[in-house]
Amino acid sequence: MNYMEQITYALSFIEKQLTEKVTLDEVAAAAGYSKYHFQRLFFHVTGETVGQYISKRRLTEAAKVLSLEQKSVTEVAFTYGFDSHEAFTRAFTKRFGLPPSALRRSGKMPRYTMLERIELPYLENIQLQSIEPVYVPAHEELNLVGYSSATRSTIDIVHCWKRLGQKIAMQNNQKRYGVLRYPDAFGLSLSFAYFAGIHTDEHIGTDGLESLALPPSGYLVFPHKGSVQNLKLTYQYIYGSWMAHASASDQLYARYDFEYYDHRFLGNEHPDSLCFIYIPVLARE
Repeated sequence: MNYMEQITYALSFIEKQLTEKVTLDEVAAAAGYSKYHFQRLFFHVTGETVGQYISKRRLTEAAKVLSLEQKSVTEVAFTYGFDSHEAFTRAFTKRFGLPPSALRRSGKMPRYTMLERIELPYLENIQLQSIEPVYVPAHEELNLVGYSSATRSTIDIVHCWKRLGQKIAMQNNQKRYGVLRYPDAFGLSLSFAYFAGIHTDEHIGTDGLESLALPPSGYLVFPHKGSVQNLKLTYQYIYGSWMAHASASDQLYARYDFEYYDHRFLGNEHPDSLCFIYIPVLARE
């Protein structure tokens, strides 16, 4: 069974649980992955976190019910897993731009913000590349200083790097680390944090900078060449294809990855730019 089929099993499981409580562990088990692997795989393949996808699907189905059936807003809210009328109204209004009561009265569906179920044919259209990683053992923790963002939005990430550059006047050949920190807890507001930093042995003033310590680990290192806009395709390949066929010794165990930039990185849009994605794995024997 390939990873697309396993994601499809997970999507089918989610659809059956839209009106029930569901945990990340249960969805990951349906796909045959650990939660640490699955939440990254799901995000890089679908473009949504598990929590975001479930929330958008529940709100979409709730909108259909309110538009087509004579059910109260409170009844629909509890049916689709919301704890209260107020919580449902806030989420619904934020998603669709109008309260559920207004949709119930008008019956007009907000089609452009609906999220229909992702199907296998869509996933099969995703184009993957073939990259072979290098295993790099590490024996010490990695201590970084820099700035963090609570999200992985492009605007927030660029702002982190800009602040760091203003603080330390980085040179083109300076070693830089972009750390993606994945959450341990599962919830409908699941998000990913980003940390832009450098190693603390660079002999700079660290006043005002945040610190981050990454534990000792072995790493699988995947190269990425070209625009940083296409980094998502390399992550998609790593978690969607390569990891699906990795050996048992290459188990994910940590809640972070990081991107490494040095003199080989020639700019965000340069076709020959080279950076590296480090995936922490259990040490090989």
